[in-house]
Amino acid sequence: MSLPNEPTNSDELPEITAVFGDPAASYWLKTCLCSALSRDPVDAANDAEVLAQLLERRCRAILSRHHAP
Repeated sequence: MSLPNEPTNSDELPEITAVFGDPAASYWLKTCLCSALSRDPVDAANDAEVLAQLLERRCRAILSRHHAP
């Protein structure tokens, strides 16, 4: 599993249909994808990028508290 903002090769990402069929994919992810597919794709991608950045910041803050000397 990569940390947020590590480069991801788009060839490594599954297709959307594969995510929906994957029992290991979270319900949250499937719900977000389903919602995003009904939206304008540019708006959905922009919002997803903002969400990813916000979650990354939160994740790094939490991890830094747990790994601080």
